[in-house]
Order: sequence, then C-alpha cells, then structure tokens
Amino acid sequence: MEQYGDERVMNVLRNRQVLSRNKDIQQGPVFVGEEPLQFAEREIVKKKFWIWLPENFTLMSRQLAKMKYLNENRPEIIYMNEMGDVNIAFSHKKDNIQDGQEVQMRDLVEQIILRLYPSSQTIEKQICQIGEKQVAWFDFISPALDADVYNLMFFSSIGKRLFVGSCNCTKQDQDVWKPLFLQMIACMRFA
Repeated sequence: MEQYGDERVMNVLRNRQVLSRNKDIQQGPVFVGEEPLQFAEREIVKKKFWIWLPENFTLMSRQLAKMKYLNENRPEIIYMNEMGDVNIAFSHKKDNIQDGQEVQMRDLVEQIILRLYPSSQTIEKQICQIGEKQVAWFDFISPALDADVYNLMFFSSIGKRLFVGSCNCTKQDQDVWKPLFLQMIACMRFA
C-alpha cells in the first residue's frame, strides 16, 4: 500500500512520540500500551516502608483475595489494577530475619515454588541495595487456570521481621510490567 507524504510524516512523528515517552515512574505518567499510568508513593508499613505504586490501583477486598490466593498464607496487603490481572502484594511476617539473610530467604522460597509447581521456571535472581537495606529478588513464570503468570518476588526486613513483596501479571504482559516492577523496587524507601 502506497503512503502519501503526509502519512509518512505522521508515522515518523508517531514513532518519535512513542520513543520519547517518559519511562521513569517518579517523573510523571508512563505508558502501559496506549494508556498513561501515573505513579505515587504510598506508605505500606506505617512510618517504616514506602513504595511507588500506580495511583489507580486499589486494595483488593478480603473476599476477592480468598478467591484469588487460595492458600491461607496469602499476602496481607494486595493492590490491583481495575481488571485484577496485575497485583502488587506485601506481607510483613512474624518470622525474624537478620540483616544479610534476605538472599537465603529468597532462595528458600524459590526452591519451595519450584517443588510446588514443577513447570515453573526461574528467570533471574538479583540483590540490590536500597539505602541501608538489602533486597533480594527473583522472578519466575508459574501456571494458572487460564494463563501463565509472571511473578517477581522480593525479600527484605523491617524491624528484624521478614518483609515479602510480590508483583504479578500475565506472562503476555511481562515485557511491559517487569521494568515497572523493578523501578518500584528501586524507588522503595525504608525508615
């Protein structure tokens, strides 16, 4: 199909606009597909932990959490998008953890997941320093009823207690959400 000069110019402008879109969650809206998504810092553990989350994410109801997370050991706090197919969850466990044990905890949880879901596959494992805190994370694909799920779990401590976060979306949306999840981790604040 032949393009006229105006159409070619419009395509070039459209492509430049896509390339120049903001990719930093702390610097204004980022685009998820064609939708702008604004992030804001939220307090998760009172006076101890803050993270940047999408503004339009809401807390998942207990009823929906029971249906979506069948295990009684489900996360304590779960934020979700409007469709419920992207979740960001947190648990401040009673388990004591010493500084430096985040990697051991991550590796233990990874082994448990791989045993529970043999078709799961680990993608990447990393450690990052957030201020004085060490945060260990890994990501993996797990099976679900209707689609494979991309998961990113991170481990740290707050007040000598284990703090676990998890982010998930469908595997097909992994390329869009993984960079955003990693930015959320990089922007975390601990008191």
